[in-house]
Amino acid sequence: MRHGVRGILFLLVGIGCAAPAMAQLAADLEEVDALIDEERPDAAIGRLEGLLDQTGGTDAAEVYWRLASATLMRGDQRDDAGAGEDELLAIYAQGEAYGQDAIDADPSNALGYYWKSANIGRWGQTKGILNSLFRAPDMRDLLTEAVTRDPEHADSYYVLGQLYAQVPSLMSFGNVEYAVSLGRKSVDLMEAELRSGEREEINEAFYIQLASHLIDRDWNSRRRSRSMGDIRDAYRAASTPIERGFYYEGSIDIPDTGDAEEAAAILSDSIDRLEAVGNPSPSDTRRLNEARELLDSL
Repeated sequence: MRHGVRGILFLLVGIGCAAPAMAQLAADLEEVDALIDEERPDAAIGRLEGLLDQTGGTDAAEVYWRLASATLMRGDQRDDAGAGEDELLAIYAQGEAYGQDAIDADPSNALGYYWKSANIGRWGQTKGILNSLFRAPDMRDLLTEAVTRDPEHADSYYVLGQLYAQVPSLMSFGNVEYAVSLGRKSVDLMEAELRSGEREEINEAFYIQLASHLIDRDWNSRRRSRSMGDIRDAYRAASTPIERGFYYEGSIDIPDTGDAEEAAAILSDSIDRLEAVGNPSPSDTRRLNEARELLDSL
């Protein structure tokens, strides 16, 4: 979440701190990021709306993608509270519009594409996969743009994995094998961000979704071993970030087990960490319940 603020601070250094307005914007956005980290989307949205009149050009993208992010969180919280479909669809449509505003303000910023796609994804989950299948190619294309601009953006691979897992393979482009590789890449990038300090906390959703993809694929250890040669060859032949994401599993060492066994181990670890959280947030509770349900299904 801090990526955009760091970009502004870097620019300030480059111009010799001659722009106090930019310094103030960076400080304001840092405070907004803290509100989002605290899962206070309404407060974040209020602050961001107040910043819109003070920003222009590419700086506006930093406000708009955060509005898309906070709006999605608002929708998730309203969903948890039992909000109806019409209300949720309207919230996620607004989040999508903010994502487009971010893209219009700065087409080079990957986060506009990412947050627009994430809101489309929530809209689709609310509407139901068969009633929203026509939006799936838009979401795929937006995420492809995001990883083209930022090939190390963990969250884009995470959402791409969900998309390829949920879209039917017979009616569309769904591919559970791609979902597994994309999920593995999202986890590895997230862990690299944790080690570097770019990310402050583990996002357990990454592990839980990888486990879900493994459960869906359900290869035994023999099939995993047999398939790895072809996956490695496909990875070596890949020429774009998205293709390398599809075959990422061929570039790493994976446990010598079946998919279900690996998924169980991943879920057990996530459950242990989530149960140890002293003051769980709404998303912590949501993820703990999801992890338990998946583990119980094995």
